[in-house]
Amino acid sequence: MQDKFTADEAVQYSLGQPSVRTGLGGFSMKATAIIAVGFISFLVLQLMGLAKWGFTLVLPLTIVCAVVVSVKWAGRSLAETVQLMWQDQRRKRAGGHLYFSGIGSRVPLGQRKLPGLLARTEMLEGIDTSGHKFGVILDRPRRDATVVFDCQLTGQTAMTQAERNAQTAEWSHWLAGLSLAGNIKHAVIVIGSYPGTGELISHEVQSLISPTAPMVAQTIMREAAQAVSVGIPEVYAHISVTYHVERDMLTEDSFLHQLSTAIAPMYESLTWAGILAHPMSATDITARAHVLFNPASEQDFEQMVVDNENHGLNWDDAGPSSAITLPGVYHHDGCASVTWEMKDAPRSSFEDTLLHKLIQPHDRLDRKRVALVYRPYESGTGASRVEDEHRDAMVAANSSKKLTSASAEMRLEHTDAARRAQSKGAQLGRYSMFVTATTDDPSDLRRISTEVVHLASSSSIRLQVMKRQQDVGFQISCGLGQVPWDKATTSKIIGE
Repeated sequence: MQDKFTADEAVQYSLGQPSVRTGLGGFSMKATAIIAVGFISFLVLQLMGLAKWGFTLVLPLTIVCAVVVSVKWAGRSLAETVQLMWQDQRRKRAGGHLYFSGIGSRVPLGQRKLPGLLARTEMLEGIDTSGHKFGVILDRPRRDATVVFDCQLTGQTAMTQAERNAQTAEWSHWLAGLSLAGNIKHAVIVIGSYPGTGELISHEVQSLISPTAPMVAQTIMREAAQAVSVGIPEVYAHISVTYHVERDMLTEDSFLHQLSTAIAPMYESLTWAGILAHPMSATDITARAHVLFNPASEQDFEQMVVDNENHGLNWDDAGPSSAITLPGVYHHDGCASVTWEMKDAPRSSFEDTLLHKLIQPHDRLDRKRVALVYRPYESGTGASRVEDEHRDAMVAANSSKKLTSASAEMRLEHTDAARRAQSKGAQLGRYSMFVTATTDDPSDLRRISTEVVHLASSSSIRLQVMKRQQDVGFQISCGLGQVPWDKATTSKIIGE
């Protein structure tokens, strides 16, 4: 029997439904716990002869608490939304939405450090077993070490559908390997574009021209490079992988030796998935970070690459000179950026070209990047979670004598498919997406927002603007090892 991943027909993929545990009546586990505590408290008051307090205090309080943690608004519970609004107002009163660096600022030593989540990170460098230098973004307080792979994508090259299916299967195997590693917290895949100057293309063509070639051939090559480079955006891509470091290995930086043996097989295996990857050095990562925060420096860095010069910029000076966070936009070094988060993933099946329109360069979007975040469950944790969710789905589907709802049947089908997939070697993980668009003309933001939302809709994805979190969203979509979930400022009690 022919394997579906080597067939010439396009494979249909599905993300299933969001991973969630449910309690009684389809409520969340936290809402179920609140209802249980309220019911027990009501019974105790009844036995004590204080039924009046049970009806006037306990029952209304239980209902209110269950509602604020269950009802969702913009993908978050009402309690989380209210807490975020309060925290944003408190930050504005303290001036925390303003950032200024350099001489005369409050930043120590007058440095231009990266703001927000990246402020306390530091840069280290090691050499892997293949002899390549690799930079490590270290968040020492959280013991997180991030390595970054620069990627050259080959998805637009001519290939058969069977080859595309095989590459997609290899990408799935690569993601599954993140769960088996045990110490990987998350991986972020970033694909972006910016207006090209033509310098890189000209440099590449010049390196290909042989000095002994006929002058006519050399002239044709140079003219072709000039014609192709006009108005053609540059595409960049990188993958960041964040490891959790043990405390005893952090003190002596001995984790660098461990990373040097772990990352080489990781980026070399990406070749089978159609991605030509190599580790980025500390110098390369610093340049990438600075260009993202200061787009005006793009041409300068391109010229230094062509001239084979070192930019001499330290990690502690890679940040912007100024930044202002507003509820719906992030201003940084003369540019304005808007970041969206994925509200709803595709619920139906899709082919491997689903994100093509969203990630490819766009004529009316000068600077755009898409960041896919994958957070793997450890192998054992994922297996138990799949079983628990399947058990919840079975209870929900069989809890009523009436006709089972279509949503309950779909959930049972998806959880059963997840169990079967895991038995064949698949692993469980959580997906998220962030999209950032940057412009040097703030008056153009409305049109840009319409374009981005339309592109996402064509990929069956619903986006929403990260209200009151634009600075955080911008830093996450940079793909430099920072994600919001383990740094959340909202209480875990009122979350999902």
